[in-house]
Amino acid sequence: MLEFNQEQIYILSGIVGSERFSVGESNRKLHCRDISLHRGTNPAGVIWPVDTEEVYRILSFAYRQSIPVTPWGAGTSTEGNPIPTKGGLVMDMTQMNRIFEIRPQDFQVDLQPGVLRKELNRKLGTYGLFFPPDPGADATIGGMIANNASGVQTVKYGATADYVMKLVVVLPDGKVIHTGCKAHKSSSGYCLTRLFVGSEGTLGVVTEATLRVAGIPSHTLAVTVTFAELKDASEAVFVMIGSGLEPAALELLTPELIGLMNNERALNLPEVPCLFCEFHGISRSALLEIAELAKELCEDCGASGFNFGIEEAERKELWR
Repeated sequence: MLEFNQEQIYILSGIVGSERFSVGESNRKLHCRDISLHRGTNPAGVIWPVDTEEVYRILSFAYRQSIPVTPWGAGTSTEGNPIPTKGGLVMDMTQMNRIFEIRPQDFQVDLQPGVLRKELNRKLGTYGLFFPPDPGADATIGGMIANNASGVQTVKYGATADYVMKLVVVLPDGKVIHTGCKAHKSSSGYCLTRLFVGSEGTLGVVTEATLRVAGIPSHTLAVTVTFAELKDASEAVFVMIGSGLEPAALELLTPELIGLMNNERALNLPEVPCLFCEFHGISRSALLEIAELAKELCEDCGASGFNFGIEEAERKELWR
């Protein structure tokens, strides 16, 4: 579907108001590409709902009219996930950006899918909490749920699916369902929440979520380790985790990637396999012990260089 007829435009505008529905060319072009190399089809229009009721009305109408609908978050995907392939309607969720409630005592937050990850962590930080999954980009929470986003901290904290407790989802025909619960332990019923996490909008549109969050670590250790051979760096990862050390973040860069970093950021890093690690601890002394053990294990695997930092300035220098 490349364009809407006048009746469809009238009804969709009536659901959200003319200011939150557009068939303008600029808005349509903005919503047919993300930051990947993939290119989609220009949608016939873009709509910005603000609550579950509006999403229900939009999807109900689109279902009856056989209008393809593509949910849209921040457009930060590197794989073409949110771009429309059959035109139709793009449902931009960025105005559904309310944080309903933060419950520090329960380590939970209730929110809408358009909340940005960095904004969520800024609000959570005032309570000494954070949402651990970090895909790098400042994605919306809805986009992270749709893709089961993860990142360098997955090795310790897991992916988005490990933090989603409860969802409100609108199915393609407009039916609204509630999955999961706010209890940390529940074995009753089917685990529908996990079904929707990672489904990339193909099963329904998430309109509300309850997330589990974690306490911000009191101390952080950053480590960079260089190796002559890639296999030695890989072996060091296995040995460290097998020893009982628990990295909070882990990234292994090849010489080719180091070379790209040097070119892009005007750095002068040695172009050899490099292991970037982060550890969290309750005290500086505990992290110093971790650094000592990690160094010993890495050197046993053939490490040619080992650097670490605990203070924020030191960590930023190592992870620049």
